[in-house]
Amino acid sequence: MDGLRSWIITLVTIVVLCTIVEKFAPQGNLNKYVQLVCGLAVTLVISMPLLSFFNRGLKIEAFAWNDYIKISEAELYGRIEKLQQEDSRQILEIYRQSLISDIKSRFMGEGEFMVTDVDAVLYENSKEDTFGMIRALYLKLKPGAENRPGVISSETVARIKDELAQVFSVDKENIIIDLSSFNGGE
Repeated sequence: MDGLRSWIITLVTIVVLCTIVEKFAPQGNLNKYVQLVCGLAVTLVISMPLLSFFNRGLKIEAFAWNDYIKISEAELYGRIEKLQQEDSRQILEIYRQSLISDIKSRFMGEGEFMVTDVDAVLYENSKEDTFGMIRALYLKLKPGAENRPGVISSETVARIKDELAQVFSVDKENIIIDLSSFNGGE
């Protein structure tokens, strides 16, 4: 309401001033210019509410720009999180392959058996404390070059599980060994 009152006072003041200037201006060519300037001044004052509305419209553009920036920022954070998850997945796979290689080479010199296949299942949720820890190990064994009868003792299987459990901090129940290649495959 204060803005309307101010606008009316300004309009009345400009109209009174223009009327006084036109009365005292000399008649002739100069009078046309005085009327033009006074008309422009009155038009400008009349259009002030409209101009202030457009000025507020620019603030709306600023709000829209801020919203766009916020949306872009959220999208950027989403992309960063996806990249971090992809990095975690790749690092986990490299670690898994390293574990597999370590287990294969750990039992390479054994004469009673050979490790033909290894798989490691890891905890994959990067937000948990167990991330990267071994959930289960799967080994497939076959008789070694020195194992003519093609059998493996339960003590040897227990020794393999004990060693893997101790080295990799995994429960013995989570170490599964496939002995189907042995005669009577336990």
